Amino acid sequence: MIPSIESLAGFITGAGVVLLIAFLYFKKGKKERRFDERYQEVHEKARTVSWSITLITLMLMWVGALIFEGPKLAYLLLSSAYGVMLISYGVGAMIYNKRI
Repeated sequence: MIPSIESLAGFITGAGVVLLIAFLYFKKGKKERRFDERYQEVHEKARTVSWSITLITLMLMWVGALIFEGPKLAYLLLSSAYGVMLISYGVGAMIYNKRI
């Protein structure tokens, strides 16, 4: 299968946009000291707390799914686990940002 001109142009354009966004992100991150040790430590600890809370939540949801079966419940459990992970990451980042 030979790639067409449109697909090659789309690939080049997409790659250019991604490279431009990455360049701007790292340029702004350097000014805000986003890549220093303190920033890395805060977010590493926040991820650890977030994943621990998510693991406990998933275990509790798994037990709940064993008791009450159903596809609607499975979707609800998956969606709420993702929400808990995001919320716990945000809270963990705020807590460790104040402590460190």
